[in-house]
Amino acid sequence: MERNYELLKSVLSVATHTYQEELMINFIENWLVENNLPYFVDDMGNIYVTKQTDQNIKFFPCVVSHTDTVHNIDTINIRETILPNTQNIMKPSLNAFNNEGKPTGIGGDDKCGVYACLELLKELPNLKAAFFVSEETGCYGSRSANKSFFENVGYAIQFDAPGNRMITEISMGTRLFELNGDFHKITSNILNEEFNGTGEYGSHPYTDIYALKHLFDFSCINISIGYYRYHTRNEYVVIEDVYNGINVGKKIIEGLSYKKYKYLPDSNYLFNTKKQF
Repeated sequence: MERNYELLKSVLSVATHTYQEELMINFIENWLVENNLPYFVDDMGNIYVTKQTDQNIKFFPCVVSHTDTVHNIDTINIRETILPNTQNIMKPSLNAFNNEGKPTGIGGDDKCGVYACLELLKELPNLKAAFFVSEETGCYGSRSANKSFFENVGYAIQFDAPGNRMITEISMGTRLFELNGDFHKITSNILNEEFNGTGEYGSHPYTDIYALKHLFDFSCINISIGYYRYHTRNEYVVIEDVYNGINVGKKIIEGLSYKKYKYLPDSNYLFNTKKQF
């Protein structure tokens, strides 16, 4: 599937900072209207989308991202460059500068996730998406997630990890899916194939699915979406890694299908923080 490069650059060009997310919220809303996708926005600014072409769907996959970044509001001029990926291979990339030529931080964390969700909403026939505000300071948007929206969600995939090989299994000490359960077996087979056996499950800091796991009983996972040097002014995005992250997410959805993968985490689980698969 050919990806929309101009959309990627447009998303990355939107200035957004925690509690100053109006421009990104408006951008997403305008895109949803243009693409005739039904959605609603809650009082916090969280956006919830449901695309349904098959009325027999009982449980939806849900893709997740957040609308804030850590970077201050500034003019963002996207520049094309060549920078290294996780394997230290030089790849076509994008970074950002203001009108004075100073690096601003491109905000791939988590604008790349926003872009991934939009691309999958365009491409897949039945899908839910949640765009949460104010993740960077404590998942405030997702902690107040709309419960009725998630009643028929079977599992959630977040696109909010750096690089191109990271998979979150544990977030802030909370297990996101059952080890060796159906969810894990299906996703592992896909990830092993897509990452050629070089990916790593890991224990990582919080992101929105951490909050969702404390609110709901469906399995969750978070995967790399191609941003590097995150939370710095020199943050950049490797284009190929963004596209590959979306493709992996799509294949996971195709593999898991429209089922619910129920999991309630065991708070006593002890985790080996770096396990290769």
